Amino acid sequence: MNELEKYVIEKRRLLHQSPEIGFACEATSAYIEKELKALGIKDIKNAGKHSLVAVIENGGNKTFGLRADFDALMIEEETGLAFSSKNKGYMHACGHDAHAAMLLGAAKYLQENKNEWQGTVKLIFQEAEEGPDPGGAYYLVQTDLLKDVDEFYALHVSPAYLSGELAINHGPALAAADTFNITFKGVGTHAAYPHLGIDPIMMQAEFITRLQTIVSRKTDPFQTAVVSVGKVSAGTTFNIIPDKALLSGTVRTFSEECRTRIEKDLMALAKTTSEYYGGSYELEYLRGYDPTINDFDCANKVIAVSKTIFDKIIILEQASMGAEDFSRYLTINKGAIAWLGVGHKDKENHNIHNSRFNLNEEALIKGSNVFINIVKKG
Repeated sequence: MNELEKYVIEKRRLLHQSPEIGFACEATSAYIEKELKALGIKDIKNAGKHSLVAVIENGGNKTFGLRADFDALMIEEETGLAFSSKNKGYMHACGHDAHAAMLLGAAKYLQENKNEWQGTVKLIFQEAEEGPDPGGAYYLVQTDLLKDVDEFYALHVSPAYLSGELAINHGPALAAADTFNITFKGVGTHAAYPHLGIDPIMMQAEFITRLQTIVSRKTDPFQTAVVSVGKVSAGTTFNIIPDKALLSGTVRTFSEECRTRIEKDLMALAKTTSEYYGGSYELEYLRGYDPTINDFDCANKVIAVSKTIFDKIIILEQASMGAEDFSRYLTINKGAIAWLGVGHKDKENHNIHNSRFNLNEEALIKGSNVFINIVKKG
């Protein structure tokens, strides 16, 4: 294990022990800023609440934006690791600690080896990728800090692939993610006399059942879309029909046409369902992250610089229905995101967002080297 690999693993473990969530990542941001300054990087700007953009200038004409998120999740860690979370109820269960550590590793190498590359590197350390909406990237792209970036790159760890593997899409990589919240309003009554009230639970149930026809019967089979309800609530006890019922869900799409039509169909369905039962409704539709579409040339650059790093490079034919606010950077200029394999060969692997998620740290130096090689290739 060389010095740089030790550095990356050390930083990952320190970050892992002190997870923070959303826009409340003050200590994490301060730690990263301190590390950057220790490396001799002086041009560091704040954006949003606690996001950072650090700049290394080294001649040349090209500017790269390398992004790592650093927020955690509200999960109680159950890994049993010696460096487990010290913040009860919070855990780096999505690997953002690794993302930040890998970018710190790349920053260290690029700062110390300027004879090997030319250009400008903007190191983007971002809060609130996991939300809340509109996410941390939103506030970064509202500034002028990144307007001169020519290409953006990011990595996301994935236990679906082994350490030594890298997976990437050409074109669509991750879906747009929207949220809807609906309240169906009726008239409460005794459950023994339903005819004296208006039952919002019936509205809720029928809406959920019919909702799936928006995809199965109104969406082109060659378009990819998912509509799911993740939360329902209504009532207080067994013998009272309540006066309202609530539900929340998500819409995942890739094209603007499909996204807009599903939003309209969902609103129409809520209206007709409530009207049929003589009730009413309130609907909130929140547009979240846009689809992440990898630029073909940028994806090919990632592949080219990774051939000497990985045992296997996997070209993905299907996109993920997950979402990423890395998409916001691609409204400024082109770029690509890839999946860094962190699966163990000899032990059980748990998925991200799981309380027992434990990545293979052997993969982290490989991630740093992807960033380094992208910049060196120019």
